[in-house]
Amino acid sequence: MNPVSPLQQSREMMEGLLIYAEYSQPVIIAPEAQAGATAPVTLAGLLAQQNAEILSGVVITQLVNPGSPVLYGAVSTIMDMIEGNVALGSVETGLIKVAAAQLARFYRLPSRGTGGTTEAKVSDLQAGYEKAVTLMMASLAGINFIYDAAGSLESTLTASFEQVVADNELCGMVARAARGIKVYEETLATDIIEAVGPGGHYLTHKHTLEHLRKEHYLPSILSRQNRLKWEKSGSKTLRDVAHEEAKRILKDHEPEALEPELDKELEKTIKELQKKRERFSKV
Repeated sequence: MNPVSPLQQSREMMEGLLIYAEYSQPVIIAPEAQAGATAPVTLAGLLAQQNAEILSGVVITQLVNPGSPVLYGAVSTIMDMIEGNVALGSVETGLIKVAAAQLARFYRLPSRGTGGTTEAKVSDLQAGYEKAVTLMMASLAGINFIYDAAGSLESTLTASFEQVVADNELCGMVARAARGIKVYEETLATDIIEAVGPGGHYLTHKHTLEHLRKEHYLPSILSRQNRLKWEKSGSKTLRDVAHEEAKRILKDHEPEALEPELDKELEKTIKELQKKRERFSKV
């Protein structure tokens, strides 16, 4: 549910909110205020206004159905004051999400925010660094549900199959960063260091085999070849590889079927919700 900044709730959104809350369905209250346009130009001022908009939605949800689940959301960013456009790929977007995550924890609510966003129109260098900055900041801040993380371009107005493939790689790297470094006896490996000794190597050691995939993120489409090998394999850019992989997935991928028991349970739930909706519409 998106409040209309500054400090308004739309009738259409509120009607949806009331129905979701009635059925105890999770609701995300997520303003998309723009600093300098629909919110103060200062980030602190934007956060103060955004917080009021979110809390108003939370209060209404709880008045309808106390205990109904709700997420503290934020799509807010800055307006590019030169072009007059939203700037979801800006570093300020990341800063706002960091603050939103902290506020959500203060209110003991799960959080939703944007990450992996860009104003780039194609999968280029601009898309790469804007997506990396916004996604990494949202992730390390502890946003629980990161939206727009893969596939979006042009301030989320455009979706790209090849960008989904490239962003999947970025998501894997960011997820690895978020896990941090595990420090305990097995990972410190002081006994292994002593056993290998000066001048030795760890390539074939059991410890390496046991921990490689847990400690290192192994990319699926990024090139780590040396230049000679890369040139022999076609000198393909990341965009070239992502494009080929997207075409392959669209052609060959077969979605895994749901387990029969889970499928039946979902059908049962849908029918129950339909009956509730019919009763609600008669009231």
